[in-house]
Amino acid sequence: LRAAVASFLGAGSNPPPVDLATLDRSTVDALTDASARLHDTLGWAGNERDVVLSRVGDGVLMVDPHGVVQFVNRAQSERLGLPHDRIVGRRLIEVLPDYEIYESVRRCLATDREERVVVETGPGKRLLNVSVAPLGGQRCVIVLQDRTELRRLERVRREFVSNISHELRTPLATLKLLSETLSLDGAEDPEVLRDYLGRIEIEVDRLVQMVDELGELSLIETGQVALERTAVPVARLAGRAVERLDAQAARAGLTVTVDIPDGLPDVYGDERRLERVLVNLLHNAIKFTPSGGTIRVSAREDNGVVVVSVRDTGPGIAAEDHERIFERFYKADRARSSTGTGLGLSIARHTVELHGGRIWATSVEGQGSTFSFTLPVSVA
Repeated sequence: LRAAVASFLGAGSNPPPVDLATLDRSTVDALTDASARLHDTLGWAGNERDVVLSRVGDGVLMVDPHGVVQFVNRAQSERLGLPHDRIVGRRLIEVLPDYEIYESVRRCLATDREERVVVETGPGKRLLNVSVAPLGGQRCVIVLQDRTELRRLERVRREFVSNISHELRTPLATLKLLSETLSLDGAEDPEVLRDYLGRIEIEVDRLVQMVDELGELSLIETGQVALERTAVPVARLAGRAVERLDAQAARAGLTVTVDIPDGLPDVYGDERRLERVLVNLLHNAIKFTPSGGTIRVSAREDNGVVVVSVRDTGPGIAAEDHERIFERFYKADRARSSTGTGLGLSIARHTVELHGGRIWATSVEGQGSTFSFTLPVSVA
C-alpha cells in the first residue's frame, strides 16, 4: 500500500516518503481505491497498446538497453517465422541477424536519437525501411516497413514504360519511312502505291491491336469487366479458337489437333473472353513452333474443374523466364518474338483469374511447352 500511495502521489523520479500514520482512514481508503483504478487503467492501456501493435502491418520490436527483445508484434513474428516466445527474451542479433539494423539500434541506445536505414535482408532479399526510435529508459522501438512489393511494382512500371515505348517506336518508324518514301517517288506507280499502302495498313492494324489490348487489360485489372457467364461446351470453345488460327498454322507448316473427350462437362464463363484466351495461347504456340511441329489442344476434368491445355513442340522456355511470361510486354526471346504485342499471355492470365481459375506453364528447353488453365464446371 505504501508503494502504491507513493506511486500515486509521487513527484518526479524521487517522490517524498508518505507517512500513512498521519492520514485518517477515509483518506487511506480513497487513495487505495484511486491507486487500484490507476493500475487498472495503466494495465488496460498496455493491453490496448499490444492489441493495436499486433494488428499493424509493419514489423515492430522493442528492445532493452542490452539489446534483448521485450516485445514483438504479430506481423514481425510471422515475418520471422518464429513463435512469440522464441523471440521475446532473446537478443535482437539472434532473431534478426542483420549488422546494419544492429548498429542502428546500438547508436540509438547510445545517443538517444532516432536512426533510419534501408536494408536488404533475408533469403528472399526483402527490402526494409528500418526506423529505430528511443523510448526512454534506454529502450528503443524498431519499426520495419517491407518495401519489397513497392520495389517490384516500380520495376514493373519502368519496364512497362520502356516496353511500350519500344513497341510503339517500331511501327511508328515504319509508318514514317513508308510515308516519306511514298511522297518522294512512289505515288505515280500503282503497284508501288498498293504495296506501300498495304504495309501501312498492317502497321496501323498493329497499333490498333495494341491500343485495344491495353484497354482490355486495363478494364480487367481494374475490375470493370462484367462477365456474361453461361454454360460453355469446351469442344465448341476449342473448335472455334482453332478455326480462327487454322490458316495461320497452315502457313507456318504446323499440325493442330484437338483432343476433347466425350462427356466432358461444360464450363461456366464468358464464352467470347474464354475463346480469346485459347486464341492467345494458340497464337503464342504457333509463333514459337518451327515448321513441321505439332500443337495439341486438350481438356480433362479434375476435382470439379476443367483443365484446358495447349501443348507445342517448340524450343521451350528457359527456367528463369517461367515466373515472368505472363507479365505485360514480357518476351522471353525478343529476337524471335518481334511480332505480336506482348500482351496476349497477360490478358489470358487476368481473364482466367477473373473466372476464378488459374493459369500456368510447364516447359523444358528443347522439349516444348504446355500452357494450362482451369475453369469452373457449370452446375446448370
